Amino acid sequence: MLRPASGESFIIKQKQMKPLILLLGITLLVTSCQKKTGSEEESGGSKKLTDIVSQAYLDEAKEMGFTVYTGDNPPYILGSYLLAPWRFDGDNYNSPGTGTTPGDTDPDGFTLSLLTDQTGANFTVRYTGYYEGEKELSKPFIIGSGDNFTICRHIQMVGGMGALFSFPYIQLISGTKDGVNLRNVKMATIGLKASSPNEAGITVDGNISIRSDADGISTPNN
Repeated sequence: MLRPASGESFIIKQKQMKPLILLLGITLLVTSCQKKTGSEEESGGSKKLTDIVSQAYLDEAKEMGFTVYTGDNPPYILGSYLLAPWRFDGDNYNSPGTGTTPGDTDPDGFTLSLLTDQTGANFTVRYTGYYEGEKELSKPFIIGSGDNFTICRHIQMVGGMGALFSFPYIQLISGTKDGVNLRNVKMATIGLKASSPNEAGITVDGNISIRSDADGISTPNN
C-alpha cells in the first residue's frame, strides 16, 4: 500500500482542519452576538436617576429637605393615596415663580394613583386634582429599599415667567410605606435644561420646589 509523503500528509490534515476551524469561528461569533444582545437589553431596561437629572441638583434638593431613597428593592405601593393637606415648603427661585409662600396649604390636596405594574413597562402614575404635566418624556419608575421609596417622573410641564412655555422636569415623590398608609410623603420638582431654547430665552434649569403632605400620613383613597 502506498503511503503519502510527509508533505502530502500535512496538506491533507490542513484541508481536514479548515471546516472544523470555520465551524468553531461561527460558533464563537454566534455566542458573542447573543451575549452582546443580552447585555444591551439589560442596560436598556435599567434606569438611573442621574441619567435624567444631575447629582448636583439632587444634592441641592437634599439641602432643601428632600430625601431620595436609592436602591432597586422598593416596597410594593400600588394603589391610590390621598395627599392632604398639601403644603408648599419652598423653592430656590431667584425671582417669583410659584406665586405662593412657604407654608401655604391646600386642605383638600390631591389623589396620587400608582397603577398596573410598578416594576414593568406599564407602570403608570396619575394625579387627580393636581397638575400632572403635559406629557411623559420617559416612563416613570420607582427606586428605594425596605419601606422607603422614591417615584421618578420625567415629564414636560408649563413653567417659567407667566407659564407661557413648557419645559422638561423631573418630579420625585418620596415617602415610607407604613402598613396600608404612606408616611412623610414629599415631592421635589426639578427643572431641567431644554433641548432647544425658547424665543424668550427663559429657562427653568435648576429650579427646585418642594411640597409635602403636611400631616405626615397619606391614607388609601380607593
